[in-house]
Amino acid sequence: MHDIKEVITILCKYLNDTVDSTLTPEHFRLAKYDKSSEDVINSFWATLDKLTYFALKELNDTISFNDFDKCMRTKFRLAYLQYPCLEIYSFSTHNSRSRVLMVALTWLITKYNVLGNVVRLKLLDSSLGREFSKVSTDSAAETNDAKLSTVSNQMNNLLIKAHKLSNNLKAISELNVEKVKLMTRVHAASITTSGLPHLTVSEMALIKNMAVKKNNNEAELLRIKEMEQTASMLDTSMKWSKKSHVFHTWMNTVLDECEKIEEPIFSDEASTQLARFIYLLRHIIKRQLKSFKNHDHRLPFINSIQDCPSRLLRVQKCITEAHACLSETNNRLDIMEGNLVKKRTDLEIELKSVLSLIPNCVQV
Repeated sequence: MHDIKEVITILCKYLNDTVDSTLTPEHFRLAKYDKSSEDVINSFWATLDKLTYFALKELNDTISFNDFDKCMRTKFRLAYLQYPCLEIYSFSTHNSRSRVLMVALTWLITKYNVLGNVVRLKLLDSSLGREFSKVSTDSAAETNDAKLSTVSNQMNNLLIKAHKLSNNLKAISELNVEKVKLMTRVHAASITTSGLPHLTVSEMALIKNMAVKKNNNEAELLRIKEMEQTASMLDTSMKWSKKSHVFHTWMNTVLDECEKIEEPIFSDEASTQLARFIYLLRHIIKRQLKSFKNHDHRLPFINSIQDCPSRLLRVQKCITEAHACLSETNNRLDIMEGNLVKKRTDLEIELKSVLSLIPNCVQV
């Protein structure tokens, strides 16, 4: 079994390469036994802030909680991601438990693979990613084409789109063939360069630019530094993928430490923070529902939530669920009306019996 300190060192370097985290193995050691200090707490909150940002961006990049401070916006993102631990929502920047923050960090890394997503985004924006074309899936400009009045116009529209699709597929095939030919020429021209089998297109372009522009190489030096950082990040990512199971095994011992303590007792300050968080969360939800009602459109984050326990969100995703909800409401209404009718009948009978006894009372 690998040394856990070595694995945590790899994780800290991985976090530093991806989100500029300041966490160290010593922070993780202190967090295991819930020994908190201002430096440990701030490092965990800063790292959680960045990781929750990328996790939420992967699900829905239209939602932002940047109007709040670091601690509050991190808790809102965790709530959106459905983190189940209630205790973390009662924390503040100066009143937190490092062990709970470390467990939340592990939950993010494990469930949402947030570090892998950050690596992918960084690669797309790096020199390596510039070799590949970016595909735009925005088809908003043609959304109204299908709204045609006659069948003849619809058929003509389908034929136009079919021809356009055929031409695009043909152009893509030709471009792929040309790209392979050019890349093959580049690779063949750079065989056994610097002890490598061949150079990539970006590496070849970098060497060519450095050879041509000897006096103005500041931009090229920045590209070299960027590629070195990217290579270091990829190397750390590979090491972490091979040894992450060691960290997860160690986290089991951390959870064992959590089970040794009793259920958390919320202090007055923690209760105040939790009430404040719940109040703000309800306000955000009401505002979103009001916006949904006024503008009559689907919530932008409905499709991003899988198996959401909220019936409201399930209704928006499935018409069958809406009918089931409506039928259930109608059945409950019928039952309530039936009970009211029965109670009214019983009350009338009782009143009649009371009225029949009034003459006897008067005679007495």
